[in-house]
Amino acid sequence: MDEDAPAQKPYTSDPADGKTWTAEVKSVDVFSSNPELMNFVDFKVERIERGIYGFSGNIMESQIYFSSNGKDNYRKTPFHIYRQHDYKILATFYKDVAMEEFKTCSNMPQFEGEFVPPLAKDTYYMDKCQFDMSGFPNHLEDGFYKIEVTGFGDVDWSMVFVFKVERDI
Repeated sequence: MDEDAPAQKPYTSDPADGKTWTAEVKSVDVFSSNPELMNFVDFKVERIERGIYGFSGNIMESQIYFSSNGKDNYRKTPFHIYRQHDYKILATFYKDVAMEEFKTCSNMPQFEGEFVPPLAKDTYYMDKCQFDMSGFPNHLEDGFYKIEVTGFGDVDWSMVFVFKVERDI
């Protein structure tokens, strides 16, 4: 994240949503083994409104780790997406969690029913795509959560997000 940018305001729970915690994006790191094919030059995270952050900017997997103090002692949590072909990710996780969010802010594929390969070769973009916290558990342990998303294939790439979660009293 841009160190000169103003600090992100945290997600603060709304009593109506049942959440007992707040979350704040602390860092985002990105990597591409071939920036000619995939780059994150303009990738950034912006706080759109309370609890909603916007993200701009093969085979995949994802794992979530937890640390009570945010140091290097992160441990795996049970939350993960096993390594699988991106077609399967599009047909499941993407369709269930992200596709609706991308409808107005991206040229990512929109489909009904099953995703039918192939994914068209194109330059895909996201422009302030909004993701809220409604799909997260109501109760989370205070500390730091690191989400690693990794892609493999013609280009190896990764995105690592770190969030700080605190009890909302």
